[in-house]
Amino acid sequence: MKLSKKQRHWLDFLSAMTQKEIKARYKRASFGFLWVVLNPLLQMLVMGFVFQFFVPVKVDNYFLYLFAGLLPWNFFAQSLTKTTPAFFYERSLIKKAKFPRESIILSIIFSNLFHFLVALLLLIVALIGDKLLLEGYGLMQLLFYALRMLWVVPAILLLVFFTVGFSLFTSSLNVRFRDVNFMVALAVMLWFYATPVVYALNLLPEFLQPLFYLNPMTTIIEMFHHALMGLPITLPNFIWVAIVIIICVFYLGLRIFKKESKNFDDWL
Repeated sequence: MKLSKKQRHWLDFLSAMTQKEIKARYKRASFGFLWVVLNPLLQMLVMGFVFQFFVPVKVDNYFLYLFAGLLPWNFFAQSLTKTTPAFFYERSLIKKAKFPRESIILSIIFSNLFHFLVALLLLIVALIGDKLLLEGYGLMQLLFYALRMLWVVPAILLLVFFTVGFSLFTSSLNVRFRDVNFMVALAVMLWFYATPVVYALNLLPEFLQPLFYLNPMTTIIEMFHHALMGLPITLPNFIWVAIVIIICVFYLGLRIFKKESKNFDDWL
């Protein structure tokens, strides 16, 4: 399908904005791009130490479990907290130039997605190396392991759609109601503990487990744990619940953005 001149211009603009975000993140940082892996790795070590020795969590390969959950969670949390005030921070650009306003949000998310995928790829390479060199996997075992890892594809798609929808929703409302930014920061902090990143969902009472699946991040994190570690998804039928919620959030985010963006110039 051939793109129109307007669509090509928008893609070029979005690409330039995303590259700017990627370059700006580690500008003048001594370790530069290494922070892609160092940040979640240090988080894993600190949290792993606390939850292994002070608040024991009965999960096999806990440090790997933690790292596999922190990667998608950090992508979501960092994207949401940075995109929510983004229209306000870029108000001078919005007032001076005509361009698709959603590019500001998408460039931040795609920049975070790039860093997330790099860290995820390094983790997958390390896991495959472990299976080959330490566990002595044969060709067929490795093939089945690689096939199971394909679960990361739908997990990433759900994660991105949920993040984009939620970010458009909060960032659009924040232009009009500046308290939204503070509410999101608080919500993300509480949301972390309502998501099975530092604990396993099957350790909770059975009557509580369905409630946790009303949080789409629960399904997404469990899909990553299944793909990377072979852990079963606690309630697989609830995947459809997450998909429906994510579609609704994405649609609502688009609708709110289209409605609110008409007045951005006045409110900013």
